[in-house]
Amino acid sequence: MPTRRTWRRQPSSLRPVLALAFAGAMVICSPPAAAAESVLTQKGLALSQLHCARCHIVSDKDRFSGISSTPSFKIMIEVLKDWEDRFQTFMARNPHPAHIRLETDDPRPENLPVTTHEVILSLDDIEAILAYVEDMAAHMGKSGN
Repeated sequence: MPTRRTWRRQPSSLRPVLALAFAGAMVICSPPAAAAESVLTQKGLALSQLHCARCHIVSDKDRFSGISSTPSFKIMIEVLKDWEDRFQTFMARNPHPAHIRLETDDPRPENLPVTTHEVILSLDDIEAILAYVEDMAAHMGKSGN
């Protein structure tokens, strides 16, 4: 008959095996679309932090980024009734045309101030940023159309 001490060790020695089996089952059972969505939203977060956080607060973790005259992503989603339209057309809304362009657009105009940092985005980058914003909105209970 095993002693009480031996009995306690056996289950704890199985914990790493059980944890690994559980993690494997989670990977196998996870829908591929959800994983792709997560990758897309993570890319959108990274791009937002890289390019948008100069002016906007893009996540709760970056509350001290941005400038005070520019609304955070969260405030725009929470307060503006047309937030979806504003995010989908952000490249055409001032001041964005002065410093953002698609990688397929003509080169930067010579008359822009040298202090304007140019941001060059691809259509995939824009899709990722919009996916991140839509995910943020969903977590806030503000689902899209």
